Amino acid sequence: MASFPIYGVFQGDFVPHLVAVDTDDDMAQVAQAVAVHSVSRRIAPKDHRPFEVVVAGETVPLDCKFGEVVAEKALDPLDFVIVRYAS
Repeated sequence: MASFPIYGVFQGDFVPHLVAVDTDDDMAQVAQAVAVHSVSRRIAPKDHRPFEVVVAGETVPLDCKFGEVVAEKALDPLDFVIVRYAS
């Protein structure tokens, strides 16, 4: 359980956000932490459309723990994470 700073950007938004997420958060929580800064502000909400997270060019399952992704992808603090609506 550790705080980990990332830059998160919602696909289609031009503003990245500095977001502190916990290594025990699942990727759905990470997606929500990033999306809250863009959806309904500069990105139109899409009812009942789930989010997905792209890390190092690959979509990550939402049930994965962020700490596992950090270890697997060798993420450094302040690396970029992209959140978008699932297709």
